[in-house]
Amino acid sequence: MVLKVLYWLAVIAISLAFVIGLILFFESRDQSSLDGAGLRMSAVESA
Repeated sequence: MVLKVLYWLAVIAISLAFVIGLILFFESRDQSSLDGAGLRMSAVESA
């Protein structure tokens, strides 16, 4: 019984770590593309 609980706690912990890692990965990709777009937009506005 204790091993079953530990097993499911480990599964939940690994799943949460995986989801958080994916969220951080996609946020960093989106932020870099938005920063590039912002630089291009400000260059167009100043011209």
